[in-house]
Amino acid sequence: MMRKWMKAGALAVLAMLTLRWLTADGDSETIQNTQQSPASKTAAAGTKATEEPLQTASWPPPFPELRRVPMPDYGPQQAAAQSLAATRNGDPRSPPLQRDTVSAVQPSVAELADPQAYQRYEANQHQQLLASFASAAQQEVPRLQADIERGRQMGIDPASIAKMEDKARRLAALEQELRQQHPEWQSKAR
Repeated sequence: MMRKWMKAGALAVLAMLTLRWLTADGDSETIQNTQQSPASKTAAAGTKATEEPLQTASWPPPFPELRRVPMPDYGPQQAAAQSLAATRNGDPRSPPLQRDTVSAVQPSVAELADPQAYQRYEANQHQQLLASFASAAQQEVPRLQADIERGRQMGIDPASIAKMEDKARRLAALEQELRQQHPEWQSKAR
């Protein structure tokens, strides 16, 4: 497809250059005389006090001198260099990342040395993950229900609304199940 457009463009440029060459070979005075308006002919014949330079309407307009411009190399090496630069410096088109301000608790040297202590550390990390999920689900379910109600008012497809209601219901059920399995979170919740 691209080659067809390139061939068509090359033919158009060649045709314009040929037309320009053919019009430049003729006598320029005869071309100028034939293109003058009758008013300018009478003015030139009557008085020579107000002579204006002859304007010629040449089509196509004169082309600027063609110059070769070096094309930048966009081979595999250039692509690899750009990819590496984007990896190191980031893509300027991407939005900024928001990092967590709270750093994760790392295991101590004693926990790393003792397998039972490390298992307790992992269990504690898992408990914190589940508690965070339950807390986020508790906050998200009312937002989902508000979105569902807004979708009903806007006339969204009932199948899509039913799908979102099912998601909200399953999320609330999972949150309740986690809270029942871990009653120690009840003092922190709601």
